[in-house]
Amino acid sequence: MSDKPIIENKTSQVENTSLRLVKIAKQRGLDALLRKQQPNSTWSQRAQARSIVEQAVEQKNLENIFFLAAQKTSEQDLGSEPDADWMSEFLKLASNTQVKSMQLLWADILSQELSIPGSFSVKALRTLKLMTQREALWFHTACELSSTVGGESNHKIITGAVRPASNLGLVRARLEKISLGQHRMPYHYILQLTELGLLFDRELEIRPSIQHNTALTHGTTQYQLRSRYKGVKLTYHRFTPIGDELAKLIEKQPQPSYQEQLSVLLQNYFELV
Repeated sequence: MSDKPIIENKTSQVENTSLRLVKIAKQRGLDALLRKQQPNSTWSQRAQARSIVEQAVEQKNLENIFFLAAQKTSEQDLGSEPDADWMSEFLKLASNTQVKSMQLLWADILSQELSIPGSFSVKALRTLKLMTQREALWFHTACELSSTVGGESNHKIITGAVRPASNLGLVRARLEKISLGQHRMPYHYILQLTELGLLFDRELEIRPSIQHNTALTHGTTQYQLRSRYKGVKLTYHRFTPIGDELAKLIEKQPQPSYQEQLSVLLQNYFELV
């Protein structure tokens, strides 16, 4: 690092890495050796001061989350006492969340847990803690693409349809896929959500009945499917139980482009009753 003092340009919003490093160090109480003068405090004193700063930040974060949660509660709703161990884990995991959008998710969890204790497991809380703001946006997109099939509550992202070859070989097997990358969900997002434990690690299949209707709900659109051909399957990515838990936090607004492509896919293989 240069011996020249770093002067902040107040008229510019762009910071060089040296200036950014000094700013972060000051905020965290770690700038003692970056100053021109030798520090007149001990390591122990500086550690204690930094601990106070960190605790203050955690306090501010939790107060913000409780304030946001209060906006989501109602005097008409009956509340219940959350499990004490769950509450302790919640406070510990949420305390370092400084980004407003992530604080809103923690506030949603708290308000829902007060209304219906047991809505969110500690595993779900720990998964949310691991998520970055960017990964939370990816998960939000996954929720927008998701459907429920056959009356189940589990979320599925429909990715395509498979029609097997006929027994006599007169009709070839056919596979039609939806490119999720065209709908803001490239494959490496899928892999990252899988690593977080929100999606299962392989594409699965479901075979709607050729004799009975199978319900499929995407957003507010409901379909009743009856297979046109014997053995037709839908392929999909399935949310894990933790993914389904956290999906309750997301207000789903289906993407029109994906919904249109999904409707065309379903019409090609199923009677829509």
